[in-house]
Amino acid sequence: MKASEALDLYLLSEEFQIEIDQIDPESVADLREVPLEVRIVLNKNGRRRLVNLAFLKIAGECNQEFVRDYLNLDLSLRDIFEKHGVYTELEYVALNCLQMVKDEDAQRALKRLKNFILSRKSKPHGL
Repeated sequence: MKASEALDLYLLSEEFQIEIDQIDPESVADLREVPLEVRIVLNKNGRRRLVNLAFLKIAGECNQEFVRDYLNLDLSLRDIFEKHGVYTELEYVALNCLQMVKDEDAQRALKRLKNFILSRKSKPHGL
């Protein structure tokens, strides 16, 4: 399914999240404005992954390869972490694309997340 079709389905459903089997990674770049609250659950072959479409779009503007990997449910989150150093699109944006976030509240929250991620990498604390 194209990312724009998933966004339309989300907006029409009026649910807090929708569930689909896939999003075409190349179509994420075609998205224009995506509300921050758009959450999509990908469910394929027994593996589920929550996707925040707005932050995935921002991550795609920084690195399309990350988007391809994150939407590939054949890869585990551990595989994604080993390759990109993060588990989610939110973490990726916090570390690599913070300057691209327009919403000031989201930017502040992502700065705090970035600090947490950096502390997680610098010292093992069990989280």
